[in-house]
Amino acid sequence: MTSGNLAEFTLRGHRVPAIDRTEIDYISGRICKILKATKHSFSPSKIGMFLNSLEENGINIDIVDDEEWIDVARATVDPSTGFIYMPYSLYKNLNRSEPEALRIFLHELGHIFLCHRPLLHFSDKNALQIEDSEWQADTFADCVIDRLKLPRQGRQLEFKNF
Repeated sequence: MTSGNLAEFTLRGHRVPAIDRTEIDYISGRICKILKATKHSFSPSKIGMFLNSLEENGINIDIVDDEEWIDVARATVDPSTGFIYMPYSLYKNLNRSEPEALRIFLHELGHIFLCHRPLLHFSDKNALQIEDSEWQADTFADCVIDRLKLPRQGRQLEFKNF
């Protein structure tokens, strides 16, 4: 294995066109500017307005009753439709601006803004970290958190513990 972003990698998500951290950071900065996102946009008193502004721009949140949530992921997204699906408990924590909920939400936004579509199913080459949709979405979330100086909490867990 080589070091850095070009290391062979076991995919956690779909294989997508490669985007490195520098480009993801640039994209996250442009998105923050376009959406006029600031640290205060993610405060408990302002996050509702930020979520409404996303809906006005075609990104919708579909809240599912906790009892009906059957996905093993904490949240999920359909980048082609701009829908983010999450259980009510996560949505409630997002509205409280809890760091873990913010990171999960920003991760899902990353899938949308990085235009994730499973495109590279068949390749003779081993996958690289920079081709992993989950790594890219995690990196997008981390870049936004760093840029806006949002509070941090451990790394996102993609699957519920049973």
